[in-house]
Amino acid sequence: MGNELGNEAPTARVAELRETLAAFRDHRLVGVLERTAIDAVGGGALFLGGVSATQVLMYVLGVSVSMPVLPSVLGAVGVASSSACAGAFCFRGTGKDPTPLQLTAAATSGLLLFRLLGGRFRALAPSDFRHPGAFGHTKITLPATIEYADGNARAVIQSFGRLYGCHTCGTRSSKYHADHMPPVLVAKAENARLWAKMFGSVTQRYYPQCEQCSNTQGALVKKNAKQLKTHLLQLRSYHWTGFWMVLFGASGLGGVARRSEDDLEAPSTVVEQVVATATDAVQKPMLVVLREREQRLLERRRTESDADARRAIDDEIAVICARKAAIKRAMRQR
Repeated sequence: MGNELGNEAPTARVAELRETLAAFRDHRLVGVLERTAIDAVGGGALFLGGVSATQVLMYVLGVSVSMPVLPSVLGAVGVASSSACAGAFCFRGTGKDPTPLQLTAAATSGLLLFRLLGGRFRALAPSDFRHPGAFGHTKITLPATIEYADGNARAVIQSFGRLYGCHTCGTRSSKYHADHMPPVLVAKAENARLWAKMFGSVTQRYYPQCEQCSNTQGALVKKNAKQLKTHLLQLRSYHWTGFWMVLFGASGLGGVARRSEDDLEAPSTVVEQVVATATDAVQKPMLVVLREREQRLLERRRTESDADARRAIDDEIAVICARKAAIKRAMRQR
């Protein structure tokens, strides 16, 4: 007898778990999840394409990350317009155009999320070999002298390179050099000027730079020639802003617009649909509660001698049975 009871308990728990999982196999929830996935992937691809196009445009215009103001402005415009495109994508097939307010909300969300993911608007611009590149941060540099870096500095720079990539092109799979920024020839020329003698010499720092960029830089610096380096294939977390922006929107900005007038009450987003469908997940534990209550009442009834008390117990048991039947009916309809 004891073994039979011990076997029934795990079986009952497994059955309850299966019922809970089955509650989320609702066709509406599946439809919302499918739409969310398409919106997120499509919006992410549009955003990535938009910011890549922004970089190409700046390359054509000769705008580099080392220039003041302009790369930040163009980068912010690129992020905002790419975010708006990702938002507009969610309205496809609805027969409705996104309103200016919705596009503004998408652009603002994209700008904020881009920054939260560590993006810098100016870093979308190409790098100039003569200056710190698009992936250059002060936090991944070391103070430099006019001389070459010593062994300890090179080891630290090598670690920075593996973590953050080459400051010029962004690659993380290379051997890295401790790159003087500004380059030694540039620093010497600047320090020879009168204003440097009056206000102090140029401060140099070591940046991690891959071998390929280092070799290219050496020839360009000798001629003081400008050459830009794009980094379209070096993706970072902020490049996926469009994907996360749409995904956090729980089925996209077009979720509400997709609903027909006859289905205005139906949940349109993943969050709403899960809340609606989760009723079953709550009801199944409720079945357990009702069964336990029914068992306790039956035990009381066996020992109860008063007729009125037995009738009251019978009435409560009848209510519990009706409630259990209603829950099971609702589950079968799902």
